[in-house]
Amino acid sequence: MLEIDGSYGEGGGQILRTALSLSCLTGRPFSIAHIRRQRDKPGLMPQHLAAVRAAQAISNASVEGARPGSTFLTFHPVSLRGGIFSFDIGTAGSVSLVLQTLIPPLLQAGHPSRLTLTGGTHVPGSPSMTYVTQVFTPMLHHLNAKLRLSIDGYGFYPHGGGRITAEIIPEADLKPYNPGAPSGPLRISGVSAVCNLPQAIAERQRAAALAMLAEKCGDDLHPARIEAMNVPGPGQGTFLFLRAERGGVQAGFTALGARGKPAETVGSEAATKLLRHLSSGAVLDPHLTDQVVPYLALARGESSFSTSCITRHLLTNLWVASQFLPLHYRVYGEEGQAGRVRIAPSNRA
Repeated sequence: MLEIDGSYGEGGGQILRTALSLSCLTGRPFSIAHIRRQRDKPGLMPQHLAAVRAAQAISNASVEGARPGSTFLTFHPVSLRGGIFSFDIGTAGSVSLVLQTLIPPLLQAGHPSRLTLTGGTHVPGSPSMTYVTQVFTPMLHHLNAKLRLSIDGYGFYPHGGGRITAEIIPEADLKPYNPGAPSGPLRISGVSAVCNLPQAIAERQRAAALAMLAEKCGDDLHPARIEAMNVPGPGQGTFLFLRAERGGVQAGFTALGARGKPAETVGSEAATKLLRHLSSGAVLDPHLTDQVVPYLALARGESSFSTSCITRHLLTNLWVASQFLPLHYRVYGEEGQAGRVRIAPSNRA
């Protein structure tokens, strides 16, 4: 049985999620100790338990240690299967992180799958579902993975209650990724949204983001289009999402509202993160860089690309993937800075 140290690298839940995902895909059992050791509250939280239950359901796995606060888990998959599944985190835990666990194995399941996930769609510490639909999903399509997503209801902290639907259609081979330098006109679009709050908040978020983008981008920017809208959901919340597209490559950044946080701060926060990425001249944003690792580790050929920030999440995810798969990788650059990543699956042409 493969033994994983949950305190390695960033020492958070990503180690567990990637291990669950690749265990289901490869059929390799594993044990993990020191789960989320680097976090203020170590051990399994509701969203991690939801990921374990979901991985167990799609692989008929036997599991030990799946209880709140547990810092040790064993996972032994039996047989991977596609199908119709529904999982409710029960809190505002991130549905995007549970989805992140399930997509790679279900792409190899042999039969299409339909998932319904309930929890937080736009919550701190995870990719927003707007980012997943507008940036991550187009990247998967580029890699020859077929995924359809819809956000049926929006869930914010602390209420949760958002719901998404995902359809995953298996394909035989994933493509490697070797983009050139970003070129062509820069187009920025986005969404400024409120849920059960005044529309004026969304307008103020939007105005703050547009003002900063116009000031910093100048003539390089086609007129940015940010839609202000109300979204359905059981609780209250706000967010602003920005997407940059240049030469067929997308990057995205989300800022979330919070009680006492001015709408103008939300707008400028998202714009600041986007501008920082654009100033690097890199292809992939930091979030997409670490999320794409399992897919490139399974691709038919070597991948090489630039990123605007080498994160500890990226370094950790590469390490976990190499525990399950015959994988060579190299990262050029320092953590916290722009750099380049090379991923070479050693048993693939």
